[in-house]
Amino acid sequence: MAKLQQEINALTQRFAELAQLGQSVAGLKQQIDALQKQITTLQQQGAAIDTLQQQMTTLQRQVAGYSNLQQQINALNSQVGILNTQVATVNARLGSLGSSSALAVYDAHGNKIGDVVGVQDEIPWVSVTAGGHVVALRVFAEQLVGGFVWFSGASCAGTAYVSDTAMFNTADAFSFAAVREPGGVIYTADPKTTVQRVPVLSVAQHDGTCFTFSSPVTQSLVPGTAIMTLDLQFSRPYSVH
Repeated sequence: MAKLQQEINALTQRFAELAQLGQSVAGLKQQIDALQKQITTLQQQGAAIDTLQQQMTTLQRQVAGYSNLQQQINALNSQVGILNTQVATVNARLGSLGSSSALAVYDAHGNKIGDVVGVQDEIPWVSVTAGGHVVALRVFAEQLVGGFVWFSGASCAGTAYVSDTAMFNTADAFSFAAVREPGGVIYTADPKTTVQRVPVLSVAQHDGTCFTFSSPVTQSLVPGTAIMTLDLQFSRPYSVH
């Protein structure tokens, strides 16, 4: 009888241990479920962070492009200052010589590039004849500037287009013109060419770099053809006298 009671007591203790183990397993399962929810939440947050990172990268590229354009503007403004001094000196000389004297643009070796056809916002414009076209370009000490050269493809590849650079609202007197650096490659189109709204992916900037957009942008342009490379015929810097 005593032995039977011992067996009953042992079984009772075993049942108690199993009950405690069941409670522990249930608690662990609840903890696992809670951790799984946290992992799911973190995964969703990670996907959102990846999207934000991609957007930030795109914005950083655009900011870099705009910063580059500002640097070009600053450099061109510096060149304008140099040319303004030259123009002021020449104008003073012309005042004593009379109105028959004409201004022209020359390269570093004294080779004439073309006549000055006007001054707009204190920047001289020079007429350049090449490939059967007469184009007007703005004169800076280190480069001649027209519109931008745009391209249908990335990295300045594909079909080339030029933007209108009308001078004194008389664009019909000259062909559309743009200059691509390095080398000073002049792109042009007939002035009677109809302006088109076309999607482009990249643009050649005045400092010789190429900026590729993250997606196509639509611009009012005309197809352009390269007609002359300035550096093959002239040497920089340029001067007005």
